[in-house]
Amino acid sequence: VHESDIALQVCTAGNLRTTLLLGEMTMKADKFDRFLIATDTPTGSGIMPLGMMYTITHLASLGDMPVEWAIAAATGNNATVYGLNNGFLKPGKDADVLVLDACVGGSQHNALDALRNGDIAAVAAVVTDGVPRFVGRSRNTPASMKDVRVVQNKVPQDYGLGKH
Repeated sequence: VHESDIALQVCTAGNLRTTLLLGEMTMKADKFDRFLIATDTPTGSGIMPLGMMYTITHLASLGDMPVEWAIAAATGNNATVYGLNNGFLKPGKDADVLVLDACVGGSQHNALDALRNGDIAAVAAVVTDGVPRFVGRSRNTPASMKDVRVVQNKVPQDYGLGKH
């Protein structure tokens, strides 16, 4: 953290203790903008669905990192380090949106509290390029507590070849 200005990436298949220590070090040194959550799967450990979600959950529930900061490390910090026009929900940025909720049977009533408490959040919807790609029950997470639906979509949709 103190020896260079290089970005510092952590991932699910890495060392959890090191991930927690590195998160703490970057926050204390005011270098959190260099802390990136990524995924390195498939690895020798196999494919790990929701790898980034687990890393966010571990940092927020086992460490002292605010859950919002952990999410930023997986989104905005990556975008900033790699010069991408996404990772932030604000005008002029490309936005892909993941809608999260607390899961049915979990210990909390909203996604942030669930992650903070160590529960995996339910993925309720995914929107990319302004188009709802998935809305409802994820096959990789428990069901969400709240029903999510598309009320209206004014984005032209073309599902032709080469679009996905």
